[in-house]
Amino acid sequence: MKRAFRRFPLSLALLAITATTASTFALAQERDAQEQRQETPPRQADTPPANDAAAPAPRPFEELDANGDGSIGKDEAAVDPALTQAFGTLDQDADGKLAPAEYAAYKPAGNGR
Repeated sequence: MKRAFRRFPLSLALLAITATTASTFALAQERDAQEQRQETPPRQADTPPANDAAAPAPRPFEELDANGDGSIGKDEAAVDPALTQAFGTLDQDADGKLAPAEYAAYKPAGNGR
């Protein structure tokens, strides 16, 4: 009987060590996860992604057609320097105005291009 009694405390000790090791491991994993969350700040909704080198969207035709005549003249295009630069290329019929179809071909240059 003494022999069985001596094994019982040893079994309890092994069980306690196992439980302690498992909880220590779980705590270490949680700490690592918290540190990772702290290192990576959440992305703000109004902040563009860092790798977003896409061209900005062109202004709506109606916004640029300030006088409402259905076309964009050189004076109306002057509010957008890139459009002013591309105006001659976009004005396919060389009438000094951009019709909606001509303006539809306008693609502003992206950042750094």
